[in-house]
Amino acid sequence: MSWTQVSSTRYERPFDTIETFYRAIAAAGAPLNKEHYLITCTARLQAPLPPASAVEQAWKALRQLYPQLVADAVETDRGPRFVYEAVTSTAELDAWARDTFHIDPARSAEDLYEQLTPSPRFHLYYLPATAELVFRTPHWRMDGIGLLHLQSAFVQLLADGTVPVVDGSEAARLCAGLDSVAAGLGSIENPGGLSEADAADEELQPFLGEEGGRKGMLKLPTLPVALPAGPRRLLQSFDPDTTQHLLSACKARNITVPAAAHAALALAAVRFALHRPEQHEQQPQDYVGFNAIDLRRYLPAPWNGPAAAVSLYHTGLPFRVPLPSAAGATTHPSDEFTRLSQTFTALYRRNLSLSTPRNVFRFLPAYVERVMQVLSRAPADPLEGASHPELSSMGRVNDTLTAEEVRGRVRTVRVTTWWVAVEVINRLLLTNVWTWEERMVLSVNWNEAFYAPELVEGLLGAWREELVRGLLAG
Repeated sequence: MSWTQVSSTRYERPFDTIETFYRAIAAAGAPLNKEHYLITCTARLQAPLPPASAVEQAWKALRQLYPQLVADAVETDRGPRFVYEAVTSTAELDAWARDTFHIDPARSAEDLYEQLTPSPRFHLYYLPATAELVFRTPHWRMDGIGLLHLQSAFVQLLADGTVPVVDGSEAARLCAGLDSVAAGLGSIENPGGLSEADAADEELQPFLGEEGGRKGMLKLPTLPVALPAGPRRLLQSFDPDTTQHLLSACKARNITVPAAAHAALALAAVRFALHRPEQHEQQPQDYVGFNAIDLRRYLPAPWNGPAAAVSLYHTGLPFRVPLPSAAGATTHPSDEFTRLSQTFTALYRRNLSLSTPRNVFRFLPAYVERVMQVLSRAPADPLEGASHPELSSMGRVNDTLTAEEVRGRVRTVRVTTWWVAVEVINRLLLTNVWTWEERMVLSVNWNEAFYAPELVEGLLGAWREELVRGLLAG
């Protein structure tokens, strides 16, 4: 879906299906003044810190580099649309910065993550007391990989002291939606002769089944509370030596790092899994969820790189993996880790553009719409909502956002610490894995209304233990 110029300064395009998906999820939390998947991403700077005026100038330059950053979401009788108004003066640019750039002298990034309320706009917070930059955006604007590209560009602009240019040319850098960019990718074969709707149902089959796919699913015990409260997060990191051993073990076993992390997370969850009172014995369950898949490697230039930072170019594919009972996981931990990590590796390595089992790009819009339908079927009892961990990998963050000094024309800038978290308003545990400066990081985001802190702390510790045991034991 391309942009259409409707006046000398106004450009529009409709939301595509993945943007509509995240927009609908965001809207569901609006009555509670909360927003599921709202992204908070923090970069801590090395001293000496740049003056606030320099950070604001870089923010303005970033807006001109990535104009979609400021596009408004407008509801119309044809559905939601992005509307971009080109700036025509430095006064307009200054007014935008006053609304979206904030200097907070008292709070930390952690405070902002836990305390800020949602906004449809992209905001930057500068926290001199903690040397932190906090980027905060609705997920329907962009995804995590795009955010890394944006932050990398921001650091360079800050180091160079780039002065924003107001000449109306920035509209040429607006990004197309995924539906149009990905249309026609990959194999054109359709071996089963399936319609787009049938292919979408077939792709969703792991999630479908009895009782909307929830029967026999892994569930964690949650608190008997119906309404969400505030977001919380925890993370743990491995030292560089242990990280290198873990990465080397993945390579030696021919498994991906996300797959190993996912296998360990599944085994950790088994330790804490909820078991029904009517079950006299602990019975094996299925782990059912969605794998987050970055689609940029399939896309043509410029949509596969930094030029398309402010974009939503990913999808989620369902999986259903049988888990051992708690006793089985304890008795044969190595065998179970091997089985699970190999299963997840096959899922993560699947080439989505091939006709076998299905070329996802042939029916991607229909698939996303079907996912929306399925996930909108909330159980009658909110206490029975899905309560399992889901994983998203940010990969090697420093491949995109360097931790080394960026020596620009005006100053040197270095990011020393980085983390990302999302707001959670349901009973899921949203987890991440990434590496920063040769340290592997495991992160958990949750809503404090639904989980006892000690359970999340225990699960994070068990996740770490299972990863080390699965990859390094013996």
